[in-house]
Amino acid sequence: MLDIFKMKQNRIELIIVFKKEIELQNARQILDNAGVEYRKGMDSSKGKVYFYNTGPKFIVSFKTEKAKNDFRSMSENLSEVHEIYSPDWSIRKD
Repeated sequence: MLDIFKMKQNRIELIIVFKKEIELQNARQILDNAGVEYRKGMDSSKGKVYFYNTGPKFIVSFKTEKAKNDFRSMSENLSEVHEIYSPDWSIRKD
């Protein structure tokens, strides 16, 4: 039997959360310009107040830890970004 949790843990991913005032198309353009793979969504361990007080949220996937670290370093300084963090798929909420 496949263990979905273990499969998710083996992925190299970050969650990037944009500020509330950032439009979805602008957030996507920033990620496209960075040349990363991403999908809409976020780590579900954050609460509803957080969800409604922030902007577009994406799960960004990487092939290597170096690529992940490089992206994190570059993105943390962008004024459009609310926060970047590693997902914790072991926490279930909702």
